[in-house]
Amino acid sequence: MKRLQCSNCTYPLTTCVCKYLQEPIKNRTRIIILQHPDETELAKNTVRLLTLQLSNIEVFVGESQQDFMQLQSQLNLATCALLYPSEHAVTTDALSDSEHIIETLLVIDGTWKKTNKILALNTWLKTLLAVSFKDIPQNKYTIRKAEQIYSLSTLEAVGLFLTHQEQVDSQPLLLLLDGMIEEQTKFMPAHVKARYQR
Repeated sequence: MKRLQCSNCTYPLTTCVCKYLQEPIKNRTRIIILQHPDETELAKNTVRLLTLQLSNIEVFVGESQQDFMQLQSQLNLATCALLYPSEHAVTTDALSDSEHIIETLLVIDGTWKKTNKILALNTWLKTLLAVSFKDIPQNKYTIRKAEQIYSLSTLEAVGLFLTHQEQVDSQPLLLLLDGMIEEQTKFMPAHVKARYQR
């Protein structure tokens, strides 16, 4: 029997996150999430939280270049950037001193293996300005194992970018993430729940 869902956050009623929501963040930068299909049904995925809290965000699900062809045709690539750590990436603290204008930020959502595959299959993404961070804060996404020491959840990475680029207070995003983790772990035995707490 399928569990009843909240009509607002779409989580099951038993793990609804609506009480953690605050006023939507009015971000100027258009956030576009390229989400691997395997992530769409995961209860622990943070993209769903982003769509609840940000006012300017779109999600495109796919993996191959064909999947994103329509999106690509709609973008002005000259004002797009890709949030991705690479040796050629410009750090967010250096963006204010650069000539780059970022109106749209693309973010790949998935495990590192899956995001690397999306990047490999979509060579057009490699033509975009790559953006990363000089300093990575501690990952608060304790409910899923980080694959790299510099891993952040998609929510944390987008929030950090908006804080640096638009001076947005990302605390509502982090509180929502904490709330989701609380709801997802509240029925766990104490010894299991302890694994996800710091």
